[in-house]
Order: sequence, then structure tokens, then C-alpha cells
Amino acid sequence: MSAVSTKKKSKIVLRAGIWYTVSSFMTKGIAFITTPIFTRLLSSEDYGKYNNFVAWIGIIAIVATMDMHATVNRARFDYENLDAYLSSVAITGSIFTAFLWAIVLVFSDFFCDLFSMNMTCINIMFITTLVSPSLTLLQAKNRINYKYKAYVMLSLGSVVLSVVVSLLLVVLAENQLMGRIIGHYGTVFIIDLCVYIYIIVKGKNFKWSECTYALKICLPMIPHLLSKYILNQSDRIMIEKFCGSSDTAYYSLSYNCAMIPIMLATATNIAWSPWSTEQIYKKNYEKVKKAAYYYITLFFLVILGIFLLGPEIVLILGGKKYASATSIMPPVVLGAAFQFIYNLYVALEQFAKKTVGMAIGTVFAALINVGLNWLLIPKFGYVAAAYTTLIGYACLLVIHFFLARRIGYAKAYNNKFIFISVFVLFVIMLIMLWLYSQTAVIRYIIIVVGIVSLSVVSFLNKKTILSLLKK
Repeated sequence: MSAVSTKKKSKIVLRAGIWYTVSSFMTKGIAFITTPIFTRLLSSEDYGKYNNFVAWIGIIAIVATMDMHATVNRARFDYENLDAYLSSVAITGSIFTAFLWAIVLVFSDFFCDLFSMNMTCINIMFITTLVSPSLTLLQAKNRINYKYKAYVMLSLGSVVLSVVVSLLLVVLAENQLMGRIIGHYGTVFIIDLCVYIYIIVKGKNFKWSECTYALKICLPMIPHLLSKYILNQSDRIMIEKFCGSSDTAYYSLSYNCAMIPIMLATATNIAWSPWSTEQIYKKNYEKVKKAAYYYITLFFLVILGIFLLGPEIVLILGGKKYASATSIMPPVVLGAAFQFIYNLYVALEQFAKKTVGMAIGTVFAALINVGLNWLLIPKFGYVAAAYTTLIGYACLLVIHFFLARRIGYAKAYNNKFIFISVFVLFVIMLIMLWLYSQTAVIRYIIIVVGIVSLSVVSFLNKKTILSLLKK
């Protein structure tokens, strides 16, 4: 490739990366900034029930669609006609969803009790899931081809529309819970259906060989994905069972505080993942390691900022009635930091197509989490769930580090730096829990000192920072 072509491609990659990050952060941000509105419009009981619905639909989506959109990043190296591949994968997801839905309809009484919801809500879950992989499939294709304009329009458009419709229905509907559910998931279904039809028409393909290609990668990952999701959501499901909808609402509010780092991780990973995968494919490990150092440092600084502003964030999101959620916010946010790190290692395992060990490790961590929840939530309430989930994420981090090292890809990161940083964050979390019981002035002084110090360091190293940004 000529120098001119290389430079041109670099500009496209940079521009796409910036827009992927901005778009993802904005889509997550819209959901985040509307949280204070919904917590005030809905009763704490309805807010808790809605989060229980969200938890279960995520589990259904993983089991039914197997997260096959994650194979697109690898399939681009193995298939020339990516549109045909997307068509096969989309149809496969629908077939599996319909099969599971039929089972649920036959044993409806059992599943109503299991999900703690009526059949109307359960049917909405499956109708939505029938076409749910379509948008993520198309977005995965747009991302790897650096079609950032289409990506941004689809991402922002779907989120804005679903939020607007949800707000209208919550305000106007007599049953506010159903207004929230139908407003969001009904809108998402219509958008996904349109994209689904587009994928099928453009691909005009359904090949069993392409289905088996995706299934070989995804089937071993189902236990991993499901266990990972259980780590994220089982606490809310079990709080709903043992403590009731109101306590689920308090815990969910604290979890929404963790949405800030999760938003950042998701947004930046959209740009990071295709770039790092390409560099690892070319065996440019040192290049990835150097970039990861700054990537991780930036993320951990955000975590530190959230720690310092924890009580204020809870007050803004939920108001005074959710003030008790402040005590569990630090461990929940630290769990988000652990997620960010172990997902770096998971991406290496996915690239190497070594997903069996990944599944076993994640199942092990999820079983620990569920077992601890079962023992501790009835005794200590929803507070226990924050710490049991943190333990589960810590297990995942250690497990996936060793798995990545075993396949020879852990060298892409500075592992010593990562684990020292994680330990420092844990110590800071303990200090923050103590600071929350003290006068807020102490935290404000630390914040001011931190901002000034960071500004001075940035100014003194502005040439280096600008150079890195250009690269």
C-alpha cells in the first residue's frame, strides 16, 4: 500500500473511531440522563419490575440468538460475501427464538412463576427477540467497514425514538409499567424488523455451512455469555425474589451509576476492538500494549471521578428517596472497572477462537456469584449483592487473564500495570466508603486538587498528548 493510501486510510480509521466513540457514548448517555425522569415518573415498585423485565429479556436474547453478531468481526477474514453471511446468521437467530418461544408457551405457568411476570410481558420478550440481532449485525458490518455515518444515524435514531415513545406512553398510559415496556421494546422491534428485512433482501442467502461456522464459535460462548449476564443481572432477579420490587429499584439505581464507566467502555471499545484485532492479526503486539496503557489509565481516572462524586450522582439520578443506594455504589462501579479489563482479555480469546475455556471460566464465576447471592441476600438484603457481584467480576478477571496467557495473547497488554492499578482502585473504594460518612468538603477538596493536578500534568505534556492523539 502506498504512503498516500496508508495516510488516507489512517484518517478514515481515526475519523470513524472518533464517531463510533461519540455515537456510542451519546446513545448510552441518552438512556443514562433519562433515568432521573423515569425514576420520578414510575413508582419504585414499577421501576423495580421494569428492571426485572430488562434482566430476563437479556437472558432470553443470549440463549435464543447466541450473540452471533460477535462473529462478524472474525467472519470478515473468512467470507468475501459478508451480506450473505449476515442473512444466514439473522435467519438462524429467528429459528432458535421461535423454538424457545414454543417451549415457553407449552409450559406457560412454570415460566410465569420463574420470570415473576405475566404471559403478556413474556410474549413481548420473545416477539422482540425474534428480530433483535438484525440491528447489531448490520452495525457490526458498518463498524468493520468504517461506515461511521450509517452507524451513527442508526444508533442515535433508534435510541432517541425509543426514549421519546417511552416517555409519551409512561405519561399517557394508565398502566405506566406497560407504557415503559411497550414504549421502548415496541419501538425497538419495529426498527429491528425493518433492518431484518433489509438484511434478508440484500443477502438473499441461507447456508447451513455459514450457520455451523457461527455456531462453532458461539455455542461454546453461550455458557460464557449467559454466565456473564447472570453476573450482571442475577442480583436484581434474586433481590426481586427475596426482597421485593422496591429493593430491586434501589439496587438498580446504584447499578445505573455504574452506567457511566460502562458507557465509556462500550463507546471506546467500538473503536478499540476493530483496531486492536487488526493489529494483533498483524502481530503488532507492542503497538497494542502501548496504546492500551493510555486507554486503561483514562478509564481508571473516570472510575476515580465517579467514586468522588458518588452521593451527588445518586441524588441526581434518583432523588432523596434513593439515598440509601449510595452505600453500594462504590463496589458496583468497581465491578464495572473489572468488566472493562477482563473484556480486553475476552477479545483475545474470541480472536483466537478459543472459547471453550472462556465458557468454563465464566460459568465458574457465575456459580460463585449465584451461590453467594442465595446465601447472603436473604440475610443482608440488596447490599450483599453489590459485593457478591464484585467478587464474581474479580474471579472473571483472573480467569480470563490466565486463559489469554495460555493461548499466548496476554503479551498484548502490560499485565503487571493492570493488576497493580486494579489493586489501587480497590483500596480507593474502601477509602471512599469511609469518606461518604464524613463531611462532603473533604471530597470536594480532593476533586479540586485532582483537577488542578491533572490540568498541570496535561499542560506540561501537551506535545506528547497531541502527538499520541494524532497517531
